[in-house]
Amino acid sequence: MTYNIVMMIRCIPFLLASFCLGCSSKMDVITEKTSYVQVSDFVSILPAEPPRLDVPVEAEVLLNSELNTTTALVEDEEYSLEEFNDSMTPGSVGVPLTVEALVGQVNGRPVYANTVLEPIADQIGAVASKMSRSELADEIRNALYSEQERMGTTLRGGRVYELVITDLLLSEALAGMSEAQSYGLMGIVAQMKSDLASTRGGSESAMREELENQLGVSVDEFLKLQRDQILIDALYRQKIWPRVNITWRDIQREFEQVSLIREVVEEDVERTDAILAALRQGVPLSAIDEAKGSVAIGMIREKTEGGRINEIEQAFNDGLKFSEVAEMFGFPNRGRWENFELGIGGIKDIQVSSKIKEKLIDRSKGEFIEPFELGSSTVWLSILEVQKPISLYNRRVQIELNNALRWVRFNREKNRYVESLWGEGSLEEVKSMAERVANIAVRRYQ
Repeated sequence: MTYNIVMMIRCIPFLLASFCLGCSSKMDVITEKTSYVQVSDFVSILPAEPPRLDVPVEAEVLLNSELNTTTALVEDEEYSLEEFNDSMTPGSVGVPLTVEALVGQVNGRPVYANTVLEPIADQIGAVASKMSRSELADEIRNALYSEQERMGTTLRGGRVYELVITDLLLSEALAGMSEAQSYGLMGIVAQMKSDLASTRGGSESAMREELENQLGVSVDEFLKLQRDQILIDALYRQKIWPRVNITWRDIQREFEQVSLIREVVEEDVERTDAILAALRQGVPLSAIDEAKGSVAIGMIREKTEGGRINEIEQAFNDGLKFSEVAEMFGFPNRGRWENFELGIGGIKDIQVSSKIKEKLIDRSKGEFIEPFELGSSTVWLSILEVQKPISLYNRRVQIELNNALRWVRFNREKNRYVESLWGEGSLEEVKSMAERVANIAVRRYQ
């Protein structure tokens, strides 16, 4: 039997935890390099023992002129198939397997498939057997790169996009730091490490064990993540948040798309909660059904000639409600005809014939409307339910809408800032990188 093994040797770039060089050049993405080796190529010359594989590991030496420090060179490492887990083993004989592949570069540093896939490997493995190949490919692509339109702004995300953007923003943040700020940041990280240990009785071993068990990271990795977040937050405060400004007029414009109600009305807590939940998911106020006004119209329609006109009239005269009469004579949905969205003009704007509309204008819920002829039929109408649009003075909705608008405006300004940092075509290169990783993942997990 022939086993096809596709191997790429992983070179691990090491970066000094406390500082980094700035990023000013365009981001370049190089294509995947793959070498195919088959056992049959060596059948006649198999050695008694497998030869030692010496792999030089790329190391970076970074010199900071202000701090006058350098990173240490990393010794060569030896790699073997035993270092890879079961998820990297093909399920059947003859299936090519990509052990590792270079999928791109960010700021001159290589990015490998395993670096991207490792944090989401468990999730992919859990769903791989439950999906078809095309479904799995779509799911992985969406996890690696995605775009969504939210309230007029394109929101980008995914593992590959966040990896590239985080590296880009960190490089910019570190490049702009003074010597004093560098020392200050190292002091903050040292204090965080001390605080973590103190909350666990001063035991560093207990701290290390808890982080590894709960988060799956070492203490140094955890502190680096915290340090990176501090740097990125500082960059946001300096470069992006000053451009984010939401005014009262912005909030009014959102309300005016669904309502002109400007008085305080009694709040329906359940309805308000539904609006808040939708706003937190990025749905515009004008697209939330619970925020809009609506009217439910009931209709009973019977042929004028030969119909049950007298019987229906008698049922109404006996004091039965509209829904009761409709149910008695077998009309579907107890006579509920249609739900109409109420725009700014109220019932005057609903999409029905003018003859029906004039019968409904200025009528209230449950009011009896005298029957009238419509074509060859006699029609009874009723306003079954009315939902007024959300009031401008619903304070809970005001606050949540302000938060939603700030979030959208922040992402819009973030997109502009990121576009100013990288070169033309870089976004397409990120998409291509995500596609390469997705193809590797599908081959690996199915």
